[in-house]
Amino acid sequence: MFLWSIREELFSRSFQDELIAAYDPRGQDPCPPAMLAMVNLLQRYTGVSDAAAVDEAENDQRWRLVLGTLGKKDAPFGQGSLVRFRARAIEHDLDKKLVDRTVALAKDTKKFDWRKLRVAFDSSPLEGAGRVEDTWNLIGRAMAKVVNAVAK
Repeated sequence: MFLWSIREELFSRSFQDELIAAYDPRGQDPCPPAMLAMVNLLQRYTGVSDAAAVDEAENDQRWRLVLGTLGKKDAPFGQGSLVRFRARAIEHDLDKKLVDRTVALAKDTKKFDWRKLRVAFDSSPLEGAGRVEDTWNLIGRAMAKVVNAVAK
């Protein structure tokens, strides 16, 4: 609820302009950069992989509320878009700025314990290989799909 309540303040027009300038959608229908930035925050706070973030954005009503996609059928972005956006944000130091702005808003509004937020964000880096699934995670996801198929 904290992220939902601070969306407007977090993504001021000037910050959205910075995100847009750094974003490179590569020809596909662009997803709003502020939404991808919010996904990065949710992902960092919950510690999920890129693939899981796409799944959460498509299926978890809490994520959909924060992202403003309630009532839409499909995930609003793909895993590749998320990876490319994060790489561009890191390249322009917007990942650090996003985290700092979020923690500052938590501190100013007192709507969330900024110390817990800082610990959660600092303990799960967004950078590069830290978000790429390793072989064991890929095997685990494949096994979960097999078990689901067998159960059905």
